Amino acid sequence: MTDDALAQAAEAVEPHVDPYTPFPSFEEWLRTPFDSAALDRFIAQVDELKNSADPTTLGEAINIATRWAAVNTGAIEGLFEVDRGFTYSVAASAAMLQGIENAKGQFVANSISDAMRAYDFVLDAATGAHPVTEVWVRELHEIVAASQDTYMVITAVGAQDQALPKGVYKQYPNNPLNLDSSTVHSYAPPADTSSEMARLVAELRTDTFSAAHPVLQAAYAHYAFVCIHPFADGNGRVARALASTFLYRGVGVPLVIFADQKADYLDGLEAADKGSHGQFVRFVGERLIDTIGMVREQVLTAALPDVQVQLDALQPLLSGQGGLAHQEIDAITVRVREAFGAALNKQVAENPLSEPMSASTQGYSGGIPFNNLPSQYRRVPGDGSSVGVQVISAAPATGMQRRDYTSMTRLPGTDAEDFIVVSSLGEIVMSGYLREVHPTISQAFVFRAEAAALRELRAVTAQTAVMAEAALRKAGYL
Repeated sequence: MTDDALAQAAEAVEPHVDPYTPFPSFEEWLRTPFDSAALDRFIAQVDELKNSADPTTLGEAINIATRWAAVNTGAIEGLFEVDRGFTYSVAASAAMLQGIENAKGQFVANSISDAMRAYDFVLDAATGAHPVTEVWVRELHEIVAASQDTYMVITAVGAQDQALPKGVYKQYPNNPLNLDSSTVHSYAPPADTSSEMARLVAELRTDTFSAAHPVLQAAYAHYAFVCIHPFADGNGRVARALASTFLYRGVGVPLVIFADQKADYLDGLEAADKGSHGQFVRFVGERLIDTIGMVREQVLTAALPDVQVQLDALQPLLSGQGGLAHQEIDAITVRVREAFGAALNKQVAENPLSEPMSASTQGYSGGIPFNNLPSQYRRVPGDGSSVGVQVISAAPATGMQRRDYTSMTRLPGTDAEDFIVVSSLGEIVMSGYLREVHPTISQAFVFRAEAAALRELRAVTAQTAVMAEAALRKAGYL
């Protein structure tokens, strides 16, 4: 069965006309083998989301699914063309609807807007448990076709545009011709349309229908409606919205059929025309599973912060003093230690010791223990390097003392100088601020480093001298 195809005149061969076959009762429809186990597992996921997800987030995910349905329902009928990229971009944000006119033109923008209002209309009916009536169906048609003024028909003299009656049952046959098979598929004759619609509404209000699975309800309502094809045009759009009424009511999501699924969609309807209703029921069930999966993914994704939001939140944490990157602060910390090491070298060279004492400096890549380090400072992660000064006194005045030094930078939120040089005993030898060592080490910092290095050299020399005197006394020289 085609969807809203228009009556066409055969030019060469008189077409074969398949007479109208009234749609089955819902009792007949229920004879179709139907296993709802897989569907019910997915429907349970929606129930779980209703109990666990933020209601606003879940509501927006369902709104996105509704926009998927609205964007594609006109495309399925051939009113315009869309692909999934366009569908997703429009559905991702209601604000994107404002840009459709620029992307696709005014007619497409109006058609999608009409479809959105139609789905809002059926959602209100579903959530409010309003019964489906003929008046309601007519109003649904008025909404979904609000911006469509004409429709094309094929006459003996060719294609013509005629005014589209909205909310009014058809006055002329709208049976489509299959050019490949030269066969006319007959919908309900205009004279029978009103009675057939009354019969359909009666079926949709039976206790048996109300107790049935929502997929069976949606598939039946859709198929029976397109069998009748009660309006001159727009029947497919109404049928998909009508089917969504029962999925909204029973599950909470609409029937979403993407334009690129049209072939399978029509195959299911044609199989139902031949009495094989199961294929169309399966098609509707598969679309429900797809929609639930997409809604669930939307909710789970929305529960996590946007990637850019996370990056924006992380950005302030990536910098330290002066807004510099932590790696640059670490590099400056290393330069502070190197500057103090250079000061030690200079003081040892400029203050030579006489016999039996001598001084030297060393650099160490690791392994030197540093105890009692100030708690408001940190060392460069993974850097165990240090510099040291050593004073040795030769026998018999034997003695040796050594001190090692490393640099540290202050922890965030502490009220202290930006950098320190600390000894292996945990004593702060000198301190300084970022402005003194960035972008280059200032002369004032160098001067203070040299003064601190000389003080340390003198202290180590004094300790070694004490040891030398003790050794002489112990040996009996004093």
